[in-house]
Amino acid sequence: MTHIAVIGAGITGVTTAYALRKRGFEVTVIDRLRYPAMDTSFANGGQLSACNAEVWNNISTIMKGMRWMLRKDAPLLFNPSPSWHKYSWMAEFVGQIPNYEKNTIETARMAIAAREHLFQWAKDENIDFDLVERGILHVYQSKEGFESGLKVSKLLAQAGLERDTVSPEEIPNIEPTLKGNYYGGFFTPSDSTGDIHKYTRGLAKACEKHGVNFIFDAEIHHITQQHGKQIIHYQSTQDPQEQGSLTTDKLVVCAGVGSRHIAKLLGDRMNVYPVKG
Repeated sequence: MTHIAVIGAGITGVTTAYALRKRGFEVTVIDRLRYPAMDTSFANGGQLSACNAEVWNNISTIMKGMRWMLRKDAPLLFNPSPSWHKYSWMAEFVGQIPNYEKNTIETARMAIAAREHLFQWAKDENIDFDLVERGILHVYQSKEGFESGLKVSKLLAQAGLERDTVSPEEIPNIEPTLKGNYYGGFFTPSDSTGDIHKYTRGLAKACEKHGVNFIFDAEIHHITQQHGKQIIHYQSTQDPQEQGSLTTDKLVVCAGVGSRHIAKLLGDRMNVYPVKG
């Protein structure tokens, strides 16, 4: 049986481990923290929202980013100091602008499929994660923003997502606590919210039940390769003198912000599959 190691026990790592195990692979998850989901937020909206699948690769995003650089309260800040990684990434970002529509449609299709899996797994494993199935509402205060949303709705429809246009009068019926003047909005009834932290912890327990191994408190310090296999060398975060290694056929990196550190350890290694969470 092929053995696959997953680095990272957040939402991406745990869902990856669960999916791989269901496909019959031997799976080990390794994480530097003591429990799964310790870096997974439990205080945000927790949206299961295919309606937010629009990609950012468009001219308007770049223009907003440039304006935000002059604001202290900007929702997204960009430091223009030079680095090869930063500016090469920006070049790739700009290079995908012509594919904005195609990428948005494909991303929405993946989001719909992912949402179905997450719902089904929660049902199969009896995971309580404070699911609220009330849909998700987007509201706009200007005609310009609303018309931009209309274009996005057309792309989401091509992906198979139902998103209804709502009038200013209908908005309070969907969300009575909203006050103010709105030009209009869009409502996606199939989307929902939940506690992603609870979901990850619950699915991690299900993974263990199905035979996934977890190694916690393990800081990876280097990765070697021998006879086509990856050898992960780690030490305990509780006792640096305690060290260990894990030999695996393939490796999936789901380490969030720590993925860059793992990428440096790996270089151009074969049989490595980075996953962005």
